[in-house]
Amino acid sequence: MLSPEALAEFKVLYQKECGINLTNEQAVYLGSELIRLVKVVYGPNLPKKWEPRRKDGKIKEKKK
Repeated sequence: MLSPEALAEFKVLYQKECGINLTNEQAVYLGSELIRLVKVVYGPNLPKKWEPRRKDGKIKEKKK
C-alpha cells in the first residue's frame, strides 16, 4: 500500500508526465502495479535504499 505522501507525489508526477489527472483509486492501482513491475525487473537485485538520481546519473542532493 502506498503512503498518502507517496500517493500524492505519484499523482503529481503522472499528471506532469502523461497529462492525466488520476483519482486516488487509479493512483493506488497504477502505483502498486509500477512497484510490482520494478520488483519483477530487479528481482533479488532491488536496492535496499533507493537514491533519487538526476538525468545525468548523479545523486540528487537532499533538501534540508
